[in-house]
Amino acid sequence: MKNILTLLIITLISFSNLVAQNNSTKKADRLFDRFEFVKAAEEYLKLANDEANDYYVISRLADSYYNIFDTKNAEKWFEKIVEENNIEIIYKYTQMLKANGKYKESNIWMTKFSEMKPYDSRAVAFRNTPNYIDKIVEKGKKFNIQNLSINSEYSDFGSTMFNNKLYFISSEEPGFLEKPYSWSNEGFLNIYSSYINENGSYLERVEFDDLNSKYHEGVITFMADGNTAYFTRESYFEKEYEKSEDSKTKYSQLYIYRASKQNGKWSSIESLKINDQNYSNKNPMIGPKGEYLYFSSNMPGGYGQYDIYKAKINEDGSIGDPLNLGQKINTEGQEGFPFMSEDKIIYFSSDGHLGLGGLDVFYSKNIDAKWSNVRNVGIPVNSGADDFAFMINGDDGYISSNRPGGVGKDDIYAIKKIMPLCDILFTTNIIDSKTKESISSATTSISDNTGIIDNTKMT
Repeated sequence: MKNILTLLIITLISFSNLVAQNNSTKKADRLFDRFEFVKAAEEYLKLANDEANDYYVISRLADSYYNIFDTKNAEKWFEKIVEENNIEIIYKYTQMLKANGKYKESNIWMTKFSEMKPYDSRAVAFRNTPNYIDKIVEKGKKFNIQNLSINSEYSDFGSTMFNNKLYFISSEEPGFLEKPYSWSNEGFLNIYSSYINENGSYLERVEFDDLNSKYHEGVITFMADGNTAYFTRESYFEKEYEKSEDSKTKYSQLYIYRASKQNGKWSSIESLKINDQNYSNKNPMIGPKGEYLYFSSNMPGGYGQYDIYKAKINEDGSIGDPLNLGQKINTEGQEGFPFMSEDKIIYFSSDGHLGLGGLDVFYSKNIDAKWSNVRNVGIPVNSGADDFAFMINGDDGYISSNRPGGVGKDDIYAIKKIMPLCDILFTTNIIDSKTKESISSATTSISDNTGIIDNTKMT
C-alpha cells in the first residue's frame, strides 16, 4: 500500500510538471507567434534549462535570440541542435558564427550546408569562393565612417536625403500610456527628420507628424519635385490583417503608401495597388530618374525569403506590375533596402550573398539591361553585424548598423568614399587565331579567381 501511494504521488507530481511545462510552452509559443521575441526567449529559456528540454524548445529559443540579433546566445543554443541536420538551422548557425568572428568554424558548417543543399545559390557561391572572407578584407578600406550625433539609445536607421534634410526611422522610448512594440521592447517606429547645416552639423530631430500614425512607419522616399512620397506602414492602417486560431493575435503585413503634398501639408495617403494582405512590401526607393520604384517583398514567386523588385511609376503616381530583379540579385535568403544610383549601380543588403555575418551591403551595375555579378562593398561599411540601408550621393552617404560600439540598438553612420569600389575600364581587340582578323561583336568574360566580374560586348 505504501509503495502504491508513493507511485501515485510520483505520478501526480510528474503529471503536474508535464501540465506546467505544456502551459509554459503555450505561453512561449504565443509570445513567439506575436513576434514578442524578447519575452519569448525568457519563457523558452526556463524550459531549456530544465532537464526535460527538447529540440523544439531549444530551436525556438535559438530563433528568438536570432530574431533580436543576440548573436552569442543564438550561437550557444543553435550549437546544441545543429547536429540534427536541419538545413536552415545550419545556415543560421553559420551566420551567427560569422557575426561572432568565428570564420573558420562558420566555413566548416557552410561546407556541410553546401553538401546538403548543393544547388542553393548560397552553397554554389561558397563552393566557388571558399576564401571569400579574405577577399573582402583584401579590398581594403574604401570609406570613412562616423556615428551621427542624432542617434538615440534606441533604434535609428533607414536614411533618405532630400532638400538638406536627413529623413530616418526611429523607435525612441514609448510614452507613458503607450505600449512598447513587442518584438524589440521599444517604441513603435516613426519617421523623423533633421536639418543639415552648411557646416555639416545636424539640428534636433523632428517627428514627421503629417505621416506618422499609431502603427509602424518605415523607410520614406521622395519624387524630385518634393510633392509625392512613398513610405512603409503596417497594414493595420487599412484594417487588413489575419487572426490566429484563437483570435487573440493579429498578424499584419507591411504596405507601401503614397502621400501627396498640398498647401504645405502631406495628405491623400493611400495604399498602393501592389499591396496584398498575404505578403509584405517594404523599403521603397525611387530611382534617380523617377521612373521606377524599387522595393523589397516576400510576394509569391520570388527566389527567397525577401526579394528586390522594381515597378514603373506612372504619370498619375500609380505603380505598374512588379518585376523581380532576378537571380543575380536575389538569393534564397533576404534582400532588402535597395538604393539605385545615377550611374546605374544598385546597392542593397543581403544575408544570402557572401558576407561577414548578418546583413551585408552589396552592389551590382546594370550594363545593357543586365546585372553584373554582385560584389561586397567591404569593410568598414560591412561588419559582423547587420549593415543595411546604404545610400550615397557622390562620395557622401549613410549606412545603418547594429554593430558594437553604437549609441543605440541600430545607429546611422555617415560614410565618405575615399577610394573607388571598382572603376576599371578594359579595352580589348579580339582576333581570330587563324585569320588574324578582328572579330566584331564578340562577347568576352573578364574574371579573377573569385569568378566572373562582368560580361562585356566588344564591337
